Amino acid sequence: MGIKSLFALKPLIIKCVEFAPYKVLTTLLLMLLRSLSSGIGILLIVPLMTVVGVDLGGAASGYGVSNSISNIVVALGIPLELVSILTLYLILIIFMASVNFLSTVVSASLSQSFTVYLRTELARALFYTQWHYLNRSHMSDFMRLLTRQVQSASSSLQSLLALVSSLILVAVYLCFSFFLSPKLTLVALVCGLFLIFLLWPVNKRIHASGGVGLRASREMYRAIFENVASLKIIKSFAAEERYLQQMHSSNQELELQHLRITKINALTSFVNMVGAAVIFTILFYSAIQWLHLAIANLLAILFIFSRLMPQISLIQSTVQRLIHQAPSYQDLVDQSAELGRWAEPQYDDAIAPRLTNRIVLKDVCYQHLESAKPVLEKVNATIERNQTIAVVGPSGAGKSTLADLICGLIEPVSGQVLVDDQVIDHSNRVAWRQNVAYVTQDVFLFHASIRENLIWVCDQSEFESDALLEQELWRVLELAAASEFVKMLPQGLDALIGDRGVKLSGGERQRIALARALLAKPDVLILDEATSALDNQNELKIKNALVELDGELTIIIIAHNEITIEHVTQRIVLGRTN
Repeated sequence: MGIKSLFALKPLIIKCVEFAPYKVLTTLLLMLLRSLSSGIGILLIVPLMTVVGVDLGGAASGYGVSNSISNIVVALGIPLELVSILTLYLILIIFMASVNFLSTVVSASLSQSFTVYLRTELARALFYTQWHYLNRSHMSDFMRLLTRQVQSASSSLQSLLALVSSLILVAVYLCFSFFLSPKLTLVALVCGLFLIFLLWPVNKRIHASGGVGLRASREMYRAIFENVASLKIIKSFAAEERYLQQMHSSNQELELQHLRITKINALTSFVNMVGAAVIFTILFYSAIQWLHLAIANLLAILFIFSRLMPQISLIQSTVQRLIHQAPSYQDLVDQSAELGRWAEPQYDDAIAPRLTNRIVLKDVCYQHLESAKPVLEKVNATIERNQTIAVVGPSGAGKSTLADLICGLIEPVSGQVLVDDQVIDHSNRVAWRQNVAYVTQDVFLFHASIRENLIWVCDQSEFESDALLEQELWRVLELAAASEFVKMLPQGLDALIGDRGVKLSGGERQRIALARALLAKPDVLILDEATSALDNQNELKIKNALVELDGELTIIIIAHNEITIEHVTQRIVLGRTN
């Protein structure tokens, strides 16, 4: 692999150029100006030597270059005087500092704005990915994608910009050096290429280290994500040490890879430092003994190479860093492409179907990607508008899958779901979901107030005043049998409920979720075991609320407890056939 792995960064470069072409061009131009002004500043050593009376040597010793530089300065109307040359030098330094300031700011702006763009695009791809693909994936991989992987891509872009800047600077330095002494420059190039050749074999090891680090990072993120999410269960089984050991193992692997790349970088620094000293010795000896270079030219060239060697070392370390980051960015590209393959089609002009008559399930079949048998097979049913219907059957019969099909989260393998004779397909599935409220057994609430957990599902502009909005909040809380316990909280609607609603009981969380669903004013309300965490008294309250809603809203209830659905006369019965 080695250098070839850098081709994994090609999509990053293309995407960055497409994102901000003018900013990229500005950055490159500023880098070029900075390099040119730095090279000109070095060449000013020659006329400065003339001013202080140093013998530049004749044409034979310096190829007339020294005189040419001095003549150029004079031709520009600048007298060969100490004050004039130093003033020019100061002006040049101020210009260089200004360009360097602008280059740093523009580069940082490019990097940060591209990072935001990349994370936003990946988040968009994730949010619009088909649910049945997300449902079988590790959610921790997506967390890592949006955090560590995007940050790694940002670091790669910064490294690329640093690499381009160093390459431009090296090219400029070599041009000025060649202008002063072509032969000595060729000697320096040969020595520099030999130094690069010595370090070439480590590139393959660096790429392998990056791949191992990527796998260790993936395992660590999965362990953190799963362990934190199940912390209560872990503690209840007193299994803290077992899971800590799993995380420690992944951390040790990351530590090993970090140490390995640190050793490689230290070796590179050692070789570059020794190599620079050897090259300097060779150049100095060649200039004096073989080329008989003029003293001013020699000083200028030695000054150039004193600035050049750190840049070559920086290029080498930057290339190694990019090689190490290449597996991580390749993984980002691969995951992004995978999300793209499973993307839901988006239609800006899609009109959400409105339920005015009935929902019809016609020969609906569904089978999970990894399953050998269908979950649902030739299901036929009709759900009239404003009808309450129960979906019943044993565990594993496909009740939740049927709910996912009706709300448009997944699409049937065969058959059709129709709303008022309009097929719910790829062209309108996302739009249809806007008219469906889905309350599941696993309730998710934000670490915010009850009010904030409710109002995000509705358009607040529909309410003429805050008072009317608050009145509506209490109405849906009453319907969900939640108003009583909310009123008892010290801050009422503004009470913070903790991460995932940890400050509330399971039943209270489900009642808040039900109120939130009702606030959205959906055409269809789906309750998937939404009362499973409630005691009999509160379940009876919700049942009574659902009875009140009967005839006002299309409700689909999935429940094992007969209390919730005893009032429902229309039922869809599912069962597996062997």
